[in-house]
Amino acid sequence: MYEKADTGRRRGPRRTILALLTAALLAVVAMVGTTASAGGNRDKPAVLLVHGAFADASSWTGVAERLRRDGYPVTIAAVPLRGLAYDTAYIKGVIKEMPAKTIVVGHSYGGAVITNAAAGEPNVAALVYVAAFAPDKDETVGGLDKKYGGPATKITIPHQYPLPAGTAPGTDYGVELTIKSEEFRRNFAQDVDASEAAIMAAGQRPISVAAFGEPSGTPAWREVPGWYLVAADDRMIPAPGQREMARRMNATVVERSGSHAISVSRPGVVAAVIEDAARHIRH
Repeated sequence: MYEKADTGRRRGPRRTILALLTAALLAVVAMVGTTASAGGNRDKPAVLLVHGAFADASSWTGVAERLRRDGYPVTIAAVPLRGLAYDTAYIKGVIKEMPAKTIVVGHSYGGAVITNAAAGEPNVAALVYVAAFAPDKDETVGGLDKKYGGPATKITIPHQYPLPAGTAPGTDYGVELTIKSEEFRRNFAQDVDASEAAIMAAGQRPISVAAFGEPSGTPAWREVPGWYLVAADDRMIPAPGQREMARRMNATVVERSGSHAISVSRPGVVAAVIEDAARHIRH
């Protein structure tokens, strides 16, 4: 009995070591598989997607799915929408943590954010504007909206929100805007299924009024190659304004039918423009 028990004890550690080695090997295999799936192809640039006003990160879901399927590492930023300077600082922080050779993509107001946040960042290889504002130095989003005939001032409603103590002396509240629910699909997402557009309207992210009046800085598109997807049926930033902004930034222009919510209604079109930018950047 003793000898059998002793033999069992001698074999126990061996079995334990074998089990640990096997578990470790399986863990490594699982980790490699997960990394490959989540990280994409290391030979391809990373992509940072930046949403605009009245939308959130979920507006990029269809685009991100296609890019990941094609091997691109994708990050979707959640923009605070508290003001151009505030949002620029936040997204610049995200950009600094992105890999070398990153394509930064902005939709709508997100275009103004990336115009500023990408400036001076060496890991930004290309900019892609999707039905987006692309302001020049000292221009404002509100000024461009007025210039190009956008309806934002007519279809939005203001809401007060409390400001943290000490934010602005004598000011307790800020003002933010949302699109009226009955106007959302008609102006923002007319080519999106009605039920989906209703959910988008219910979950829209308000934007601070301050964001419309803050002047833009020196634009990143003066130094970084740019692509611009013009949404021909856009009612928020009418197509003539998009074409003008694309032309002055000397962007590679692609024009397709689609509403302001083209990333939702035609995600394959948006992904294709981003992938075209990826093929043309220097590796």
